[in-house]
Amino acid sequence: MLTDRPGPVMRDLFSTFGLTEFIIRQSIVPIVAWNEGDQGMRCIGTGFFISASGLLMTAAHVIRDPIDDQYADFTKIGEKTIRFDKSLKMGVLIPTNPAMRNAPAEIFNAPDEIREALSIIAPIEWATNWGQEVVGPLFHMKPEYKLDLDIAVCKIAANQIGGSYQPLNIGQHDLRVGDRAVAIGYAEMKNIQFGDQEAYEPSLVVSVGSVTNVYPDNITKKEATTPGPCFEFDARIPGKMSGAPILVGSGIVTKGVVSRSWQDERRASGGLIAPMMGLNLANGKSLLQLMEDGSEGIARLMGADRL
Repeated sequence: MLTDRPGPVMRDLFSTFGLTEFIIRQSIVPIVAWNEGDQGMRCIGTGFFISASGLLMTAAHVIRDPIDDQYADFTKIGEKTIRFDKSLKMGVLIPTNPAMRNAPAEIFNAPDEIREALSIIAPIEWATNWGQEVVGPLFHMKPEYKLDLDIAVCKIAANQIGGSYQPLNIGQHDLRVGDRAVAIGYAEMKNIQFGDQEAYEPSLVVSVGSVTNVYPDNITKKEATTPGPCFEFDARIPGKMSGAPILVGSGIVTKGVVSRSWQDERRASGGLIAPMMGLNLANGKSLLQLMEDGSEGIARLMGADRL
């Protein structure tokens, strides 16, 4: 168990024990979005925690879904920064532990609506992705946003249940053709009507394949259609599974993020995590710096590059 604030183990109790699937659901979560006044919320992809403090990784096109599908207004406030209209809400669904419902107040002091909920929505506070607007050759053409890589990092608000989020391991480890690749996420998720969300429990999908191609210099060489450093693997990835983690080799380290699949074929692509770990986030620091600082609860894995 990782934590950004070491202390009594009881504060993390309800996110660190339970059935295997429950523990996995603490780390790998559905991403949802809606506007004020909507009758329900859209399930737009999968994300996974990479720090105990609430840093979450997903595919960049998942975070940009409200823009690309034109159901949210936004304002450009910088060269590479936008602000969504306040009516748009985005967050992640996290299941609650049934044991907390009857827990004594000295162990878990929370209002009844939290105790009785089957899941909670943790809001996204900010998100960082990397890309740029490209102006078309004709004056009447709107600028098109081109992703430099299909990975985004978000910050999730403090856990309402208390304690730390449960992250997956990431690191600067290499990837080779033939490595076993395991993608775990939520596929073909239906939208959730308000009032029914507590009864909604999307199914986790596990898809296994092998790495077939690696494109570390894809930004300059443009060898693959997936933006930025990426790889391909021969697995069936259902729809709406974008943003799911791809664990490679022994499964100790998450090395990729599901970017896209090719329908009716056993072929999919993922963004490489290692090359983007030195890029600055919205907080001005890179994942490598945060890992070195030790303040966010990101695991530092020591050992050979072949992990």
